[in-house]
Amino acid sequence: MVDTFDFQAEDFYIKNNYKVIGEIKDFPKGHRRIYFSKVLQ
Repeated sequence: MVDTFDFQAEDFYIKNNYKVIGEIKDFPKGHRRIYFSKVLQ
């Protein structure tokens, strides 16, 4: 599991096949903290 903010590396994780498993809205105010996971093989 990794986490980032919507103003940081969100696009990087999505492009590299990470799946969003949760988020906290307005943390920090006006942004989202996003949690990702990826199955490693």
